[in-house]
Amino acid sequence: MQYIDFHSHVYPPAIARKATVATCDFYDLVSPYVGTPEEKRALDGASGITHSLILPVAVLPRLVRSCNLYAAETAKKDPHFIAFGTVHAADENITDELAGFEELGLCGVKLHPDMQRFNIDDERLFPLYDAVQGKLPVIFHSGDFRTQYSRPARIRRVMDLFPRLTVIAAHLGAWSLQEEAFPLLKDKENLFVDTCSSMSHMAKERAMKYIRGYGVERVFFGSDYPVEDPVYQIKVLETMPLTDDEKERIAHLNAEAFLREFCGRQIGI
Repeated sequence: MQYIDFHSHVYPPAIARKATVATCDFYDLVSPYVGTPEEKRALDGASGITHSLILPVAVLPRLVRSCNLYAAETAKKDPHFIAFGTVHAADENITDELAGFEELGLCGVKLHPDMQRFNIDDERLFPLYDAVQGKLPVIFHSGDFRTQYSRPARIRRVMDLFPRLTVIAAHLGAWSLQEEAFPLLKDKENLFVDTCSSMSHMAKERAMKYIRGYGVERVFFGSDYPVEDPVYQIKVLETMPLTDDEKERIAHLNAEAFLREFCGRQIGI
């Protein structure tokens, strides 16, 4: 079976290992990976991953442009990669940065409120949400029990205020707050989830509750490389009590349809 990795991160070689260690430290984790595009490409080639979505995160407003340029250049250099861009709530020119996404080939927005240190429903982000609703998807790191930045209720509020906004709530809806997120988000038709850093950290029965609860057609496979191991994440999906058709949907078919709609990428056809 082929796979599309819908949630991964890569960094310039000069800073890759440092960035990976810093992210792992944030979550009290350890990873053997460096975090470069070359390393990810090699892992993907050995594991059946045909494409990887890379999600930059600018922890400071002044880093937004360089993060977006690197993601765009990486995807332009190698079509194996598909790139989203990032913004920061403290950037006074947030919609100006967004205006450059099309030219750069960035087909969505990644926000990591816990590392960027702003609330998902920060009103400074409202012009962004309004500008992208019905046009570009937004993927949130969501649901960290240690902070208030990415609480599921904030996602719900944003989606209520911007009803045409397409949202991917990473980590099966909320990294460590799935039970809190599920009743708040499950009825939102334009809400999707990915499996990264979640499905492999819980009992199969619990993971199945969220996969079936949100709907198999709204779930994307994701590895969260370089924090997590893509090969292991594939093994976890393969051992889930899903039908072959459901596994194929999560592995790549859902992502193919989504990327055709929002990125114009004809993958798997």
